[in-house]
Amino acid sequence: MGQLMRILHYCVDNGIRALGPIFVLIGISIISGVVYVLFYEVTPYYVAEGVDTLAWLTGTVWGLSHLAASAFLLFNVLFNYSMAIFVSPGESPKLTPEESQHVESLMKSETNVRRGEGFTRICKFCKKPKPPRTHHCHICKSCVLRMDHHCPWVSNCVGFNNHKYFVLFLMYLWLGCLYVAVLSFFPFYAFTNYRTQYTGSKTAVLFVFVMALSVMIAVGMLLGWHIYLVLTSQTTIEFYYNKNKARNARARGEVYHNEYDLGYAKNWKIFFGDTRLWFLPSQKPPPGDGIVYLTRSEHIKKSGVNHHFV
Repeated sequence: MGQLMRILHYCVDNGIRALGPIFVLIGISIISGVVYVLFYEVTPYYVAEGVDTLAWLTGTVWGLSHLAASAFLLFNVLFNYSMAIFVSPGESPKLTPEESQHVESLMKSETNVRRGEGFTRICKFCKKPKPPRTHHCHICKSCVLRMDHHCPWVSNCVGFNNHKYFVLFLMYLWLGCLYVAVLSFFPFYAFTNYRTQYTGSKTAVLFVFVMALSVMIAVGMLLGWHIYLVLTSQTTIEFYYNKNKARNARARGEVYHNEYDLGYAKNWKIFFGDTRLWFLPSQKPPPGDGIVYLTRSEHIKKSGVNHHFV
């Protein structure tokens, strides 16, 4: 049974890895299709009869506003999506030959193979030390710094270096879906109302409206989850660990605190960087190195603050 499960896990992991580029292609195709229908089927609905759509887009206030908003949302969706795909989430640091020999000796010691704290943890797959908050991804076959999850839609792990781009991609995708859903609702309603004549493609408008509304709901829930994780300085993996630790602490009559939770404001700055323009496209890496993290105890000792809002 154990051998069968290992074979099954191997097939699933490699299958997800192989299908990653196909998921990305599907995602880009859907985005492209929605944009095409938005401009060629939905936008003409708002243009007065006899007026050229391109002239309306470039020669009126509403047209220019629509063009600017669409371009801004589309650029940010594609920018953050591509960054989430192509930016490495971060891996455990490479070792010198001397450090590699030291790791090999530790791997032979049963006492050191057990889980510990910080660099005393050793990955049995990579045979390298695992910094805090690092986890091994069986799909990428490497240890990922502050790993959140492996996402087939970006064909990449979401970790320290690209988690910001993943969250911003979700945010702009949700805003884009909201924008498209609102604009496509009126022509959608027009052709369902028998008293109104709609000359556009009903199938295309129906597709865009349903697609935008469905993705908006699904992405909205995922976005809300990741905003919660950012504000509480957790990853999806750490959330379940912390949940179990909190349950065990309550059973002992104690209160558990996530050591990386420095308060909503501080957590937000550590994740996005200390800037008010965190939502604008930027290739600047996140603060820190993904290996050393300021803990709650150290922060309280430095600032003397002991409440959640820092």
